[in-house]
Amino acid sequence: MRALCLLLPWLLLAGAGVRADEPARDPTAWPPALRSALAPPTVASGAQPGEPAEPAIRQVVFVDGRGYVVQRGRRYGIGDRLDGARIERITEQAVWLREAGQVRREPLYGGVEKRPPAPPAPAAKTSKEKP
Repeated sequence: MRALCLLLPWLLLAGAGVRADEPARDPTAWPPALRSALAPPTVASGAQPGEPAEPAIRQVVFVDGRGYVVQRGRRYGIGDRLDGARIERITEQAVWLREAGQVRREPLYGGVEKRPPAPPAPAAKTSKEKP
């Protein structure tokens, strides 16, 4: 019986097609092909190959009417420096950054525009009179 208990784990590993010297694959991890296809670009404008790209602005909050960029757990307001650029303006859709004398707009939601709603369609007139 003891021999069977010692042999059982090896039989299960051999039956599953996994060798004992191979590391077990994490079942929650993405397959390597998909991971490389969805990986963010590693070279940003002005960055050297091999350096990570600068993080995009993902969150803006408004407190008492003032806008703040939230990045890496900190709040940055207008006039603060964020990754070497000075924050010029913050709106719900974008952040304007001044770097090297030029102002660039960093959209929060690329490809999405905020437009006023379309006017409502005229309602059909109903009459209380009987025909």
